[in-house]
Amino acid sequence: MSNINSDSQYQLRNQINHKILDHPFTDYWDIFVLKHQHPINIFLHVVGIFFFYGLLFTVWKSHNFWLLLALPLTQLIGLIGHFLFERSHIDLQDAIFSWRASYCLGKMLIRVLMGKYQDDIRQRQEILNNYQSSN
Repeated sequence: MSNINSDSQYQLRNQINHKILDHPFTDYWDIFVLKHQHPINIFLHVVGIFFFYGLLFTVWKSHNFWLLLALPLTQLIGLIGHFLFERSHIDLQDAIFSWRASYCLGKMLIRVLMGKYQDDIRQRQEILNNYQSSN
């Protein structure tokens, strides 16, 4: 029973959106890329990342630890992108904090700055299209 329950939790956490329930991806980076395809959503996530690290730097320089209370606002920037521009599945644990989401956000920032993130989207979309057409 717990195996079935954990499988369904895994599927729910790794859902791309309400239309794509089945996909071939097991690495969360692939799922993350498909959840973050809209240019404005990507832009808002990058802005949120810069605000996050800018706020941490400001706290460090000013020693005003009350500013840490504003950290959740940096996450709201990305959530606005999902709410207004890209209605992909948002896992509550990832929205609050998870290492996998933090890792992927950092990787997305680097790939965007390198100009390679659009290639990542195209590759994952092609894999998903091939998977869907074969099923």
